[in-house]
Amino acid sequence: MKSILLASASIVAFAGAAAAEVSFGGDAEIGYNDEVENGFYWSVGLSVSADQTLDNGLTVGFTLDVDIANDDAFGLGDGDDDIALSDYVLSVTSDNAGLYFGDTDAAAQAHWSGVTNMETDGFAETDDGLDEEATLRGEATFGSVTAAASYFIIDANGGTDEDDLVGLQVAAVADMGQYNFILAYQEEALSADTGLSADIDQIIGLAASSTFGSADVTFAYTSNSTDDTSSVGVEVAYPFGPVTATVFYVSEDGAAEDYNAGVEVGYSDGPVAVDFWYHTGNDEEIGLEGSYDVGNGVMVYAGYIQNDGDSDATELYVAGTYDLGGGAELLVSYGEEGDTYAGDADEIGSGYEVNQGTTVAVSFDF
Repeated sequence: MKSILLASASIVAFAGAAAAEVSFGGDAEIGYNDEVENGFYWSVGLSVSADQTLDNGLTVGFTLDVDIANDDAFGLGDGDDDIALSDYVLSVTSDNAGLYFGDTDAAAQAHWSGVTNMETDGFAETDDGLDEEATLRGEATFGSVTAAASYFIIDANGGTDEDDLVGLQVAAVADMGQYNFILAYQEEALSADTGLSADIDQIIGLAASSTFGSADVTFAYTSNSTDDTSSVGVEVAYPFGPVTATVFYVSEDGAAEDYNAGVEVGYSDGPVAVDFWYHTGNDEEIGLEGSYDVGNGVMVYAGYIQNDGDSDATELYVAGTYDLGGGAELLVSYGEEGDTYAGDADEIGSGYEVNQGTTVAVSFDF
């Protein structure tokens, strides 16, 4: 279904290319890594976007990425050079409304923002292992309120019937001066009934935030009716000059531990940036990451993270980049994962990510 839609979209878009605004971009990377079979890896990406304003004032458009890569890197593929289409979105928009189809955010994914580490705000997301064909989202703004609704489009019967709309999400955001409110709802959709690769739980979420003095305060409540669990949380962020300190606490009903809590401290001043965090409860994690702008196009990064309260579930990295000019950049990095680290080998780090092992690479943006 996806290839048919893309082909149709391309015909329509380029048939009107003389009047439409069409833009192209791209990126490429070639590198050496001592963890990759044969040492070398590479990738090339092409991005295309177009939009056209119709006589009735509506704007139609699309975006599309074409990715070409040697996917044997870090054991992520079958060793072949693959071509993949990704991040395609077809849209029809006006000044206060829009309809989006493709690799677009679901309604709650686009608008929900609660308290850190809430156990029950797991709203389903596009491209999150559901094996959906596409996502359809519509949204509109009425004064200070933005409302959105979305469905995942799936092929529940192997292509023998029409695609189904499942996993309804509804979200609304209200900006009322000093106060901001969010409401989000997700309908239950079971994999056994729909053909999805995973269940979608019924979830409702409410959040309110405001600024008091210099402190940003957020309250949030989420309830998972499928699992009969709920979360109530509060989060406060306060700046002290170049330092921003954030603390949060979430009371959990039905989780392994009855709370999640944590503190995060961020420092940014001139060429130096440092982030430290400590989480406890259901999510036990501690991390320290930093960067330094040496000047003359040179940046240095380093970090250490321990996940899941496990002394062997660690991520350690150091990296340096040099701006070669004209959209080109040189990267030299080293990443090491602990014995029980469960993440991807090409995602060592959080704020900055590197590959496992030693890497020397050159990337280009066009």
